[in-house]
Amino acid sequence: MKASLLTSNGSPIPFSPQYFSELKATDPGLDAGTLRARFAEDGYVLLRGAIRADVARRTRAAYLSLFDGRTDLPAHGFRGHPAYDFVRSDDFRAFADMPVFRQIAETFFDAPAARIHRTPLRQFIPGRKIASRAHMDRTYIDGVAADVVTLWVPLGDSPLVSGGLIYLEDSHKDCDLEVTVRAEAPRDRAADMRPLTHDLKWVADRTQRRWLWADYQAGDVVVHSPTIVHASTDPGETTHMRISTDIRFHRCGSPIDPRWSKDWSADDGY
Repeated sequence: MKASLLTSNGSPIPFSPQYFSELKATDPGLDAGTLRARFAEDGYVLLRGAIRADVARRTRAAYLSLFDGRTDLPAHGFRGHPAYDFVRSDDFRAFADMPVFRQIAETFFDAPAARIHRTPLRQFIPGRKIASRAHMDRTYIDGVAADVVTLWVPLGDSPLVSGGLIYLEDSHKDCDLEVTVRAEAPRDRAADMRPLTHDLKWVADRTQRRWLWADYQAGDVVVHSPTIVHASTDPGETTHMRISTDIRFHRCGSPIDPRWSKDWSADDGY
């Protein structure tokens, strides 16, 4: 059951047909041409069961095991936090390097692909008013949009109430959206101009576009364009914490943003 009113970074947005619609789910077994056509049209493709659910859950459990007995942790992803350590572990690297992820990227490039080294790990704690602000990946990583793709992978189930990713409908098709929104949007962090806004209702009203959501399951993968606007809602009072990773690929032979050649840390500035 979904709440009638959601928040994102504390800013309210009604969970209603005016503001939300469901993501289209896609069978990973469809032919490559159909998958590429859906990606071009929608800016994303939600692949249900693209990887084994038990592998996603095992990776989640390996991460959570690093918290056992630890107190007074630094902020998420800073040196000394389990997320900082986990992305440097053999377990995580083996997960991110699974051939299935590269094969997915190559399907959408229709060309050889290589993984981009920097791979963020996110967690959103139930009940806290902390979420991903509306943004586009191209703001954070240099490169031609057609040569970079993100695979968003939930580690375990990630329903809307736990803060799974949501996408602004057809935002990848609007060449003027970024300039217009940046000029007018409210922001809760004046010193950081990279996110478009923390106010998801405002951007939906301003653009007349809905937020697309799904109750993600362990094993799902969302492939999305660097130009589609996405965000998340605050996790509610649920017992299930959203944990996810962003595995990115570039087309072989294309330039690589040098900032993304090192392991992720939450304080690396990008």
